[in-house]
Amino acid sequence: MLAVIVLAAATSTAPAVRAPAPSRHPISIVINGNALPIDPAPRFDKNVLFCPVRRTLIALGLPFNRYGSRLVTQVGSKTATLVVGSRTATIDSVQVQLDQPVQEDNGVIYAPLRFFTDVLGAQATFDRRSNVVTIVAQLVGRSDTGLSSTGSGYTRVGTVAAVDLLSNPPTLTFGYFSGPKTVSIAPNAIIEIEDVDANVTTPGELGDVRPGDFARVEMRKDGRVERIVDAFGSHDGRIVAVGGNEFVLDSGQVISPGRTVEVSLNGAAAGFADLRAGDMVAVRYNVETNEVREILASRQIQGTPVQNGLSVSTDATRPLRADETLHVVMRGPAGGSATFDIGSYVSNLAMRESSSGVYDGSYAIPRGANFDSVPVIGRLRVASGSLQAQAPSLFSASSVPPGVSDFGPDNNVTVNDNRPSIYATFSTDAVPVSPSSVQIVVNGHDVTSDAVRTSQFVHYLPAYGYPDGPVRVTVRVADGAGNAYTKSWTFFIRTR
Repeated sequence: MLAVIVLAAATSTAPAVRAPAPSRHPISIVINGNALPIDPAPRFDKNVLFCPVRRTLIALGLPFNRYGSRLVTQVGSKTATLVVGSRTATIDSVQVQLDQPVQEDNGVIYAPLRFFTDVLGAQATFDRRSNVVTIVAQLVGRSDTGLSSTGSGYTRVGTVAAVDLLSNPPTLTFGYFSGPKTVSIAPNAIIEIEDVDANVTTPGELGDVRPGDFARVEMRKDGRVERIVDAFGSHDGRIVAVGGNEFVLDSGQVISPGRTVEVSLNGAAAGFADLRAGDMVAVRYNVETNEVREILASRQIQGTPVQNGLSVSTDATRPLRADETLHVVMRGPAGGSATFDIGSYVSNLAMRESSSGVYDGSYAIPRGANFDSVPVIGRLRVASGSLQAQAPSLFSASSVPPGVSDFGPDNNVTVNDNRPSIYATFSTDAVPVSPSSVQIVVNGHDVTSDAVRTSQFVHYLPAYGYPDGPVRVTVRVADGAGNAYTKSWTFFIRTR
């Protein structure tokens, strides 16, 4: 059952909250009496108050599941769904109109406050003077220990403080508002590692759960742990500027590392001061607090150098797509235990020693994997200690085809110009469109050679006038991994 809604000072239609006068202080949010970290903070857009979806759902004790642009949560026996870019939410089959479409900004999903009231069933108020959003749920929510009841058992959530693999049984310790909480982990517990930005979930081991990540532990009523989901976020790109204790990526994302951040450069331990413009980085952060925990930096190196007695190479000569396989070879001291990482996305993939000092490993690209220009790092444990090295080439993968985000003239419109400008703009996830893949066909004729093609758009201006009537356009495009997409539409010309 959904919780009772009492939206203070609101009518039954829950009108949009109007923006207050500009404030120097960010909007803060309090969930069931607990203040959440303000980054990311709620924000106003077009006079509508938006709240971060993942953080708010988790603070309410509700699951957050993302499938591409679709977000799903479970409230009692009902399923609530959001779609990025849509202003319609659903509860089972019932549609609820929101004040504005759901937004995504730098990997953070925002929904209008109405979603948390009308859809999830919560009491919500906004104090303009203190700039505080308060949300209270009566039948859902978790205590200040991070523990909530799920009917069939319990769920504990929070930031991972420590992982003890040597205790019997192994344990996982959470840092939380009321102090650290330690959970014993049974050997048959299911462990999943989730990158919420790359939309990739992979099976893992307890050793893959890292301090600083946000984790959810599902337990039976007798306390036995059945499932652990270790979630983290990631940003990757090229550094375009470094200043103070911040750097800026080519996407415009500003990264402000905390004091506990771990930095590596080309597979070796480094400090923030070692980073420079032009470096490629993969940034791992906590999805609840937004705190940056790890920075893997790569700087162009020639050949296949030996680092720390190791060399690492891959067979990838282009971005890979779903169901293709990356092969990794590492050479170093014999008789060690070897693994490799793919940026911050996939960790501790096992390698076998195929011959003395030669270690082989592979990774099949799963559906949903999308990452661009990330390092492949090999790690080797030997009697004298641990070694690591980075492959000279960065690696990219894409399992989502590109799309057409805009085109013109629009479908089924009528224009009075017999030489109309015909165009399409492209959208991609991680791997950009290959301009050489772009093809445009108008009324059955391939006009690609006369068009302007880039990784962002294709534009064709006819050299002669078309007669009145329908004009059929087909655009075909593929990204660097070979994922293809076709868009067709028809418009009409009427000049008399």
